[in-house]
Amino acid sequence: MRTPAPRRGGRRLAVIVAAAAAVLVVAGAAGAVTFMGSDKSDKPVSIDSAASDGASSSEGTVADAEALAGLGAGPSGSASAAGKPGATATKGGSNTNAGPGAPPIAAAAGKQWKTSFSEEFTGTSLNTSKLSPCFDWNTGDCTSTFNDGREHYQPSQVVVSGGTAKLIAAPLSPAYKTSACQNGACTYKAGLLSTARPNANAGSKYLYAFTYGYVESRFKFPATQGFFTAFWMLPTDTSYNYKTELDILEELGDDPSTMYMTYHYNNREESFAGNSGKHNNGKCAAKDYSKDFVRMGVDWEPDHIAWYIDGVECARFTDASVIEKGPMQLILHMMVDNNWQRRWNVGLTDPTLTRQLEVDYIRVYQQTAA
Repeated sequence: MRTPAPRRGGRRLAVIVAAAAAVLVVAGAAGAVTFMGSDKSDKPVSIDSAASDGASSSEGTVADAEALAGLGAGPSGSASAAGKPGATATKGGSNTNAGPGAPPIAAAAGKQWKTSFSEEFTGTSLNTSKLSPCFDWNTGDCTSTFNDGREHYQPSQVVVSGGTAKLIAAPLSPAYKTSACQNGACTYKAGLLSTARPNANAGSKYLYAFTYGYVESRFKFPATQGFFTAFWMLPTDTSYNYKTELDILEELGDDPSTMYMTYHYNNREESFAGNSGKHNNGKCAAKDYSKDFVRMGVDWEPDHIAWYIDGVECARFTDASVIEKGPMQLILHMMVDNNWQRRWNVGLTDPTLTRQLEVDYIRVYQQTAA
Protein backbone atom coordinates (compact mmCIF):
# COMPACT_ATOMS: atom_id res chain seq x y z
CA MET A 1 0.00 0.00 0.00
CA ARG A 2 0.99 3.67 -0.29
CA THR A 3 3.86 4.82 1.93
CA PRO A 4 4.31 8.60 2.30
CA ALA A 5 7.82 10.06 2.14
CA PRO A 6 9.39 11.36 5.36
CA ARG A 7 8.56 14.97 6.25
CA ARG A 8 11.94 16.57 6.81
CA GLY A 9 10.55 19.44 8.85
CA GLY A 10 8.45 17.25 11.11
CA ARG A 11 8.99 14.78 13.90
CA ARG A 12 6.59 12.03 13.01
CA LEU A 13 5.41 9.98 10.03
CA ALA A 14 2.64 7.40 9.96
CA VAL A 15 3.22 4.66 7.41
CA ILE A 16 0.46 2.43 6.08
CA VAL A 17 1.50 -1.18 5.55
CA ALA A 18 -0.23 -4.43 4.62
CA ALA A 19 -2.09 -6.45 7.24
CA ALA A 20 0.54 -9.17 7.07
CA ALA A 21 2.18 -7.48 10.07
CA ALA A 22 1.11 -4.98 12.69
CA VAL A 23 2.38 -1.46 12.30
CA LEU A 24 4.67 0.29 14.72
CA VAL A 25 5.58 3.93 14.38
CA VAL A 26 9.25 4.79 14.62
CA ALA A 27 10.14 8.41 15.07
CA GLY A 28 13.38 10.35 14.99
CA ALA A 29 14.40 13.86 15.76
CA ALA A 30 14.61 14.75 12.06
CA GLY A 31 12.09 12.41 10.53
CA ALA A 32 10.31 9.12 11.08
CA VAL A 33 9.63 5.75 9.57
CA THR A 34 7.48 2.82 10.56
CA PHE A 35 9.37 -0.35 11.47
CA MET A 36 7.51 -3.61 11.55
CA GLY A 37 10.36 -5.50 13.11
CA SER A 38 9.55 -4.42 16.63
CA ASP A 39 5.97 -5.69 16.69
CA LYS A 40 5.22 -9.39 16.80
CA SER A 41 1.58 -9.16 17.81
CA ASP A 42 0.26 -10.49 14.51
CA LYS A 43 3.16 -12.75 13.56
CA PRO A 44 3.82 -16.47 14.14
CA VAL A 45 6.41 -15.56 16.73
CA SER A 46 3.73 -14.27 19.08
CA ILE A 47 0.93 -16.73 18.59
CA ASP A 48 0.92 -17.22 22.36
CA SER A 49 0.08 -13.48 22.59
CA ALA A 50 1.68 -13.37 26.08
CA ALA A 51 -0.92 -10.92 27.31
CA SER A 52 -0.88 -12.44 30.77
CA ASP A 53 2.89 -12.79 31.01
CA GLY A 54 3.42 -9.43 32.67
CA ALA A 55 5.55 -10.37 35.66
CA SER A 56 9.00 -8.90 35.66
CA SER A 57 11.95 -11.30 35.54
CA SER A 58 14.96 -10.92 37.78
CA GLU A 59 15.85 -7.24 37.90
CA GLY A 60 19.24 -6.09 36.66
CA THR A 61 21.46 -4.04 38.92
CA VAL A 62 20.41 -0.38 39.08
CA ALA A 63 23.26 1.73 37.73
CA ASP A 64 23.55 5.50 37.95
CA ALA A 65 24.62 7.06 34.65
CA GLU A 66 27.10 9.47 36.22
CA ALA A 67 28.60 6.83 38.52
CA LEU A 68 29.06 4.39 35.64
CA ALA A 69 31.26 6.86 33.82
CA GLY A 70 34.00 6.27 36.37
CA LEU A 71 33.42 2.62 37.22
CA GLY A 72 33.91 0.77 33.97
CA ALA A 73 31.88 -2.13 35.29
CA GLY A 74 28.40 -3.37 34.47
CA PRO A 75 25.97 -5.50 36.41
CA SER A 76 28.25 -8.51 36.31
CA GLY A 77 31.58 -6.77 35.87
CA SER A 78 32.96 -5.61 32.53
CA ALA A 79 35.33 -7.66 30.46
CA SER A 80 38.69 -5.96 30.48
CA ALA A 81 40.42 -5.24 27.19
CA ALA A 82 42.97 -7.93 27.92
CA GLY A 83 40.28 -10.40 28.91
CA LYS A 84 38.13 -10.13 25.82
CA PRO A 85 37.10 -13.44 24.28
CA GLY A 86 39.14 -14.63 21.36
CA ALA A 87 37.92 -16.89 18.60
CA THR A 88 34.44 -18.27 18.79
CA ALA A 89 33.98 -21.94 17.97
CA THR A 90 35.76 -22.73 14.71
CA LYS A 91 35.31 -25.69 12.41
CA GLY A 92 37.89 -26.81 9.92
CA GLY A 93 40.79 -24.89 8.50
CA SER A 94 38.81 -22.41 6.45
CA ASN A 95 38.27 -19.97 9.29
CA THR A 96 41.58 -18.18 8.77
CA ASN A 97 40.92 -14.68 10.00
CA ALA A 98 43.00 -11.52 10.00
CA GLY A 99 41.40 -10.07 13.10
CA PRO A 100 39.73 -10.88 16.42
CA GLY A 101 37.93 -14.16 16.81
CA ALA A 102 36.24 -16.01 13.98
CA PRO A 103 32.68 -16.96 13.06
CA PRO A 104 31.27 -20.21 14.53
CA ILE A 105 30.83 -21.61 11.00
CA ALA A 106 33.22 -22.72 8.29
CA ALA A 107 33.72 -20.56 5.22
CA ALA A 108 32.65 -21.93 1.84
CA ALA A 109 35.08 -24.11 -0.11
CA GLY A 110 37.98 -22.07 -1.43
CA LYS A 111 37.16 -19.11 0.82
CA GLN A 112 38.18 -17.79 4.21
CA TRP A 113 36.71 -15.40 6.76
CA LYS A 114 38.23 -11.95 7.06
CA THR A 115 37.31 -9.30 9.60
CA SER A 116 35.79 -6.33 7.77
CA PHE A 117 34.58 -4.42 10.86
CA SER A 118 35.55 -4.64 14.50
CA GLU A 119 34.90 -2.36 17.45
CA GLU A 120 36.33 -3.73 20.69
CA PHE A 121 35.76 -0.66 22.92
CA THR A 122 39.32 -0.64 24.25
CA GLY A 123 39.51 3.14 24.65
CA THR A 124 37.97 5.63 27.04
CA SER A 125 35.42 7.21 24.67
CA LEU A 126 33.31 6.19 21.70
CA ASN A 127 35.26 5.98 18.44
CA THR A 128 32.92 8.07 16.29
CA SER A 129 34.86 7.21 13.14
CA LYS A 130 33.40 3.70 13.51
CA LEU A 131 30.10 4.15 15.32
CA SER A 132 27.54 6.91 15.70
CA PRO A 133 25.49 7.41 18.90
CA CYS A 134 22.50 8.38 16.73
CA PHE A 135 20.28 6.78 14.11
CA ASP A 136 20.39 7.39 10.34
CA TRP A 137 18.03 10.38 10.27
CA ASN A 138 20.03 12.46 12.74
CA THR A 139 20.31 16.07 11.56
CA GLY A 140 21.82 17.56 14.69
CA ASP A 141 19.68 16.69 17.71
CA CYS A 142 20.36 12.95 17.53
CA THR A 143 17.36 10.60 17.58
CA SER A 144 14.15 10.14 19.50
CA THR A 145 12.29 6.96 20.29
CA PHE A 146 11.51 3.99 18.12
CA ASN A 147 7.92 2.78 18.31
CA ASP A 148 6.34 5.32 20.65
CA GLY A 149 8.67 4.70 23.56
CA ARG A 150 9.98 7.06 26.22
CA GLU A 151 13.63 7.51 25.19
CA HIS A 152 15.61 10.25 23.49
CA TYR A 153 19.06 9.07 22.43
CA GLN A 154 22.00 11.20 23.54
CA PRO A 155 25.74 10.72 22.91
CA SER A 156 26.37 11.23 26.65
CA GLN A 157 24.58 7.94 27.33
CA VAL A 158 27.29 5.88 25.62
CA VAL A 159 30.07 5.34 28.16
CA VAL A 160 33.22 3.47 27.11
CA SER A 161 35.47 2.09 29.85
CA GLY A 162 37.06 -1.14 31.02
CA GLY A 163 36.87 -2.72 27.56
CA THR A 164 33.10 -2.35 27.04
CA ALA A 165 30.55 0.25 26.02
CA LYS A 166 27.62 0.92 28.33
CA LEU A 167 24.43 2.11 26.65
CA ILE A 168 22.63 3.70 29.58
CA ALA A 169 18.90 4.40 29.79
CA ALA A 170 18.06 6.77 32.65
CA PRO A 171 15.25 9.17 33.59
CA LEU A 172 15.47 12.53 31.79
CA SER A 173 14.51 15.78 33.50
CA PRO A 174 13.37 18.06 32.11
CA ALA A 175 11.71 15.89 29.49
CA TYR A 176 12.63 16.29 25.82
CA LYS A 177 9.62 17.65 23.98
CA THR A 178 8.76 15.82 20.75
CA SER A 179 5.66 14.20 19.28
CA ALA A 180 7.73 11.06 18.73
CA CYS A 181 7.56 10.08 22.39
CA GLN A 182 4.60 9.07 24.52
CA ASN A 183 2.40 12.03 25.41
CA GLY A 184 4.66 14.39 23.46
CA ALA A 185 7.70 14.15 25.74
CA CYS A 186 10.69 11.79 26.11
CA THR A 187 11.16 11.10 29.81
CA TYR A 188 14.25 8.90 29.35
CA LYS A 189 17.70 9.49 27.89
CA ALA A 190 19.41 6.48 26.34
CA GLY A 191 22.47 5.27 24.42
CA LEU A 192 22.59 3.88 20.89
CA LEU A 193 25.26 2.58 18.51
CA SER A 194 24.96 2.52 14.72
CA THR A 195 27.06 2.60 11.57
CA ALA A 196 24.76 5.26 10.12
CA ARG A 197 25.72 8.62 8.66
CA PRO A 198 26.87 10.97 11.46
CA ASN A 199 24.62 13.74 10.13
CA ALA A 200 21.99 13.17 7.46
CA ASN A 201 22.10 16.82 6.37
CA ALA A 202 25.86 17.09 5.98
CA GLY A 203 26.33 14.79 2.98
CA SER A 204 28.31 12.39 5.13
CA LYS A 205 28.71 8.75 4.16
CA TYR A 206 27.69 5.74 6.21
CA LEU A 207 30.39 4.95 8.73
CA TYR A 208 30.23 1.31 7.67
CA ALA A 209 28.05 -0.59 5.23
CA PHE A 210 28.44 -4.11 3.89
CA THR A 211 26.85 -6.73 1.71
CA TYR A 212 26.81 -10.29 3.08
CA GLY A 213 28.78 -11.62 6.01
CA TYR A 214 28.59 -12.88 9.58
CA VAL A 215 27.68 -10.25 12.19
CA GLU A 216 28.14 -10.81 15.91
CA SER A 217 27.97 -8.80 19.10
CA ARG A 218 28.59 -9.92 22.65
CA PHE A 219 26.63 -8.02 25.26
CA LYS A 220 24.78 -8.20 28.57
CA PHE A 221 21.22 -6.92 28.63
CA PRO A 222 18.99 -6.12 31.63
CA ALA A 223 16.09 -8.42 32.54
CA THR A 224 13.85 -5.58 33.62
CA GLN A 225 10.26 -5.08 32.55
CA GLY A 226 9.87 -2.02 30.34
CA PHE A 227 13.36 -2.15 28.81
CA PHE A 228 13.86 -3.59 25.31
CA THR A 229 17.13 -4.64 23.64
CA ALA A 230 17.41 -4.44 19.84
CA PHE A 231 20.25 -5.50 17.52
CA TRP A 232 19.28 -5.13 13.88
CA MET A 233 20.15 -4.18 10.30
CA LEU A 234 18.58 -1.93 7.67
CA PRO A 235 19.49 -1.09 4.08
CA THR A 236 21.58 2.04 3.55
CA ASP A 237 18.73 4.00 1.98
CA THR A 238 18.90 7.76 2.38
CA SER A 239 15.22 8.04 1.42
CA TYR A 240 14.34 5.91 4.48
CA ASN A 241 12.30 3.62 2.22
CA TYR A 242 13.60 0.46 3.88
CA LYS A 243 12.30 -2.53 1.93
CA THR A 244 13.88 -5.13 4.20
CA GLU A 245 14.85 -5.40 7.86
CA LEU A 246 16.96 -8.04 9.56
CA ASP A 247 16.39 -8.34 13.31
CA ILE A 248 19.30 -10.20 14.85
CA LEU A 249 17.70 -9.80 18.27
CA GLU A 250 14.65 -8.19 19.82
CA GLU A 251 14.32 -8.89 23.54
CA LEU A 252 11.59 -7.71 25.91
CA GLY A 253 13.10 -7.14 29.33
CA ASP A 254 10.38 -9.00 31.23
CA ASP A 255 11.25 -12.23 29.36
CA PRO A 256 15.01 -12.83 29.02
CA SER A 257 14.41 -16.35 27.67
CA THR A 258 12.90 -15.40 24.28
CA MET A 259 15.36 -13.94 21.79
CA TYR A 260 13.19 -12.86 18.84
CA MET A 261 14.95 -13.35 15.49
CA THR A 262 13.12 -12.13 12.36
CA TYR A 263 13.64 -11.20 8.72
CA HIS A 264 11.18 -8.77 7.09
CA TYR A 265 11.01 -8.55 3.29
CA ASN A 266 8.81 -7.48 0.36
CA ASN A 267 8.69 -3.89 1.64
CA ARG A 268 8.66 -5.36 5.17
CA GLU A 269 5.13 -6.62 4.62
CA GLU A 270 6.15 -10.29 4.95
CA SER A 271 8.24 -11.91 7.64
CA PHE A 272 10.14 -15.02 8.57
CA ALA A 273 10.29 -15.66 12.32
CA GLY A 274 13.00 -17.85 13.79
CA ASN A 275 10.87 -18.31 16.91
CA SER A 276 7.53 -20.04 17.32
CA GLY A 277 5.82 -18.31 20.22
CA LYS A 278 7.27 -17.22 23.53
CA HIS A 279 9.93 -19.26 25.34
CA ASN A 280 11.06 -20.66 21.99
CA ASN A 281 14.28 -19.84 20.14
CA GLY A 282 14.04 -22.27 17.24
CA LYS A 283 16.81 -24.85 17.62
CA CYS A 284 18.46 -22.89 20.42
CA ALA A 285 17.78 -23.23 24.12
CA ALA A 286 15.11 -21.15 25.83
CA LYS A 287 16.73 -20.00 29.08
CA ASP A 288 17.56 -16.81 30.95
CA TYR A 289 20.20 -15.19 28.73
CA SER A 290 20.49 -12.10 30.95
CA LYS A 291 22.57 -13.82 33.61
CA ASP A 292 25.81 -13.32 31.67
CA PHE A 293 27.08 -11.92 28.40
CA VAL A 294 25.48 -13.51 25.34
CA ARG A 295 26.74 -13.67 21.75
CA MET A 296 24.09 -12.87 19.15
CA GLY A 297 24.97 -13.37 15.50
CA VAL A 298 23.54 -13.68 12.02
CA ASP A 299 25.04 -15.12 8.84
CA TRP A 300 23.65 -13.16 5.89
CA GLU A 301 24.57 -14.75 2.57
CA PRO A 302 23.05 -14.68 -0.96
CA ASP A 303 21.22 -17.98 -0.39
CA HIS A 304 20.41 -17.93 3.32
CA ILE A 305 20.07 -15.99 6.55
CA ALA A 306 20.93 -17.95 9.71
CA TRP A 307 20.67 -16.76 13.33
CA TYR A 308 23.06 -17.81 16.12
CA ILE A 309 23.06 -17.64 19.91
CA ASP A 310 26.43 -18.32 21.54
CA GLY A 311 27.65 -19.97 18.33
CA VAL A 312 24.66 -22.32 17.95
CA GLU A 313 22.46 -22.01 14.87
CA CYS A 314 18.86 -21.32 15.88
CA ALA A 315 16.98 -20.81 12.61
CA ARG A 316 17.57 -20.46 8.86
CA PHE A 317 15.75 -18.69 6.02
CA THR A 318 16.51 -19.95 2.51
CA ASP A 319 14.33 -18.11 -0.01
CA ALA A 320 17.15 -16.50 -1.97
CA SER A 321 14.73 -14.58 -4.19
CA VAL A 322 13.79 -12.20 -1.37
CA ILE A 323 17.04 -11.99 0.58
CA GLU A 324 18.42 -8.45 0.72
CA LYS A 325 21.24 -7.92 -1.76
CA GLY A 326 22.69 -5.10 0.30
CA PRO A 327 24.39 -2.98 1.44
CA MET A 328 23.13 -2.69 5.03
CA GLN A 329 23.89 -0.80 8.24
CA LEU A 330 23.99 -1.94 11.90
CA ILE A 331 22.02 -0.65 14.90
CA LEU A 332 22.29 -1.70 18.58
CA HIS A 333 20.41 -0.02 21.42
CA MET A 334 17.83 -0.22 24.22
CA MET A 335 14.29 1.11 23.97
CA VAL A 336 12.12 2.03 26.96
CA ASP A 337 8.43 1.16 27.24
CA ASN A 338 7.62 0.89 23.53
CA ASN A 339 4.15 0.10 22.22
CA TRP A 340 4.86 -3.61 21.69
CA GLN A 341 5.55 -3.90 25.42
CA ARG A 342 2.50 -1.88 26.37
CA ARG A 343 0.30 -3.94 24.07
CA TRP A 344 1.45 -7.09 25.86
CA ASN A 345 0.98 -5.48 29.31
CA VAL A 346 4.70 -5.65 30.08
CA GLY A 347 5.48 -1.96 29.93
CA LEU A 348 7.54 0.07 32.36
CA THR A 349 6.17 -0.02 35.90
CA ASP A 350 8.82 2.10 37.66
CA PRO A 351 9.82 5.25 35.73
CA THR A 352 12.71 5.96 38.12
CA LEU A 353 14.82 2.98 37.05
CA THR A 354 18.19 3.23 35.31
CA ARG A 355 19.44 0.27 33.28
CA GLN A 356 22.28 -0.40 30.87
CA LEU A 357 23.10 -2.59 27.89
CA GLU A 358 26.81 -3.48 28.18
CA VAL A 359 28.54 -4.24 24.87
CA ASP A 360 31.81 -6.16 24.66
CA TYR A 361 32.28 -5.94 20.90
CA ILE A 362 30.61 -5.63 17.49
CA ARG A 363 32.21 -7.55 14.61
CA VAL A 364 31.55 -8.31 10.96
CA TYR A 365 33.32 -11.04 9.01
CA GLN A 366 33.13 -11.58 5.26
CA GLN A 367 34.26 -14.40 3.03
CA THR A 368 37.11 -13.78 0.61
CA ALA A 369 39.16 -16.03 -1.67
CA ALA A 370 41.55 -18.21 0.31
